[in-house]
Amino acid sequence: MFRDIESALKYIESRRVKRSLKQFKETIEKYGFNVHQKNMVHIAGTNGKGSTTNFIKNILIEHGYRVGTFTSPYLICHNDRICINGKMIDDEKLLEIINSLLEMIDNEQLSMFEIDTLIMLCYFNEEDLDFRIIETGIGGLNDKTNVIDSVCSAITNIGYDHQFMLGDTLEQIAYHKAGIIKENQICFTGETNDELVKIFETAAQIKNSHVVKTVVESDYQYPYTFSCLGHSYHLSNCGSYQVNNAALAITLCNHLINLDHDKVQVALDTFSWPGRFEKIGKIYLDGAHNVDGIKALVKTLHDQNIKNPLIIFSALGDKDIDKMKSLLSDYPLIQATFLDERLQLHGTDFKEVIQDNLKQYDNLIITGSLHFISIVRKYILTTLQD
Repeated sequence: MFRDIESALKYIESRRVKRSLKQFKETIEKYGFNVHQKNMVHIAGTNGKGSTTNFIKNILIEHGYRVGTFTSPYLICHNDRICINGKMIDDEKLLEIINSLLEMIDNEQLSMFEIDTLIMLCYFNEEDLDFRIIETGIGGLNDKTNVIDSVCSAITNIGYDHQFMLGDTLEQIAYHKAGIIKENQICFTGETNDELVKIFETAAQIKNSHVVKTVVESDYQYPYTFSCLGHSYHLSNCGSYQVNNAALAITLCNHLINLDHDKVQVALDTFSWPGRFEKIGKIYLDGAHNVDGIKALVKTLHDQNIKNPLIIFSALGDKDIDKMKSLLSDYPLIQATFLDERLQLHGTDFKEVIQDNLKQYDNLIITGSLHFISIVRKYILTTLQD
């Protein structure tokens, strides 16, 4: 039994064992976890999963519903993976659930993500929720969240990421993402490549389900105005890539509830997702952790005419770092480092880079690994703003 949350989380985050989805399903069944909870919605995709989840959450809350969300990785602290109406699980409750699972964790040799998934299932099962929005970790087909009995699903888009697990082609990656599609349900997608959508449709047909493509019209001039389901909306204070995520969320929510489009706009106005083109003073934080993410960032910098920027970049060794940096070649760039055993590039410590350049540039654009963004964000909020 752990007496404090710090010790409990240190233990959980040390659990790096690898198990199959089949093994995890056996654990779920053996211990009787409820995977058939009310209105579970499953979200997969290469980029935009967390943003889409939060747009859905905002829209549903604005309509008066109580909504649980499960996202990863965490950006502020471990607790922020598991939220109800945007409020993360508190330390006391998190510690209580961890201690209740401790013997099983040891007996079953669970990984950190498996533990987090079980904590989410326990917490959401205890609460009176109208909807539960569950984001995959990696992929879909073999992801540990793929134990839930969802009422519908969404696949944001397909790009190159985690190829060591999902395959080296977009078609292979799409096949894995399509693994979240369940029997007799609708899968919504923002993917625009028709060949990849066909892969979703094939998977859906096997399950007697079908795929709905998001239709969004926008000229992408900032502030962004776009049309979805015959209504016009606007987005500000976010990246251009959020237009597609918002449209996907609106389309999915229209399936779940009767939408009041004024309330949808309020939900868009209050949207905030840390580390996704988040502005703190003259610093922008954007977790563009793969090639497509960098392309979207560059488009946003252009759309919003960000003046005199410096790019501070750091990414983990499993990414196409050379390609990502080449896409940023129109801007001055400094390669930074942070403390992570998976980091394989050389550079200057990010704290030194920020301090040395804060007054020299109009804007600092800090981008790359989400873990990097999490560490930098904490530093900015606790040190630079004191």
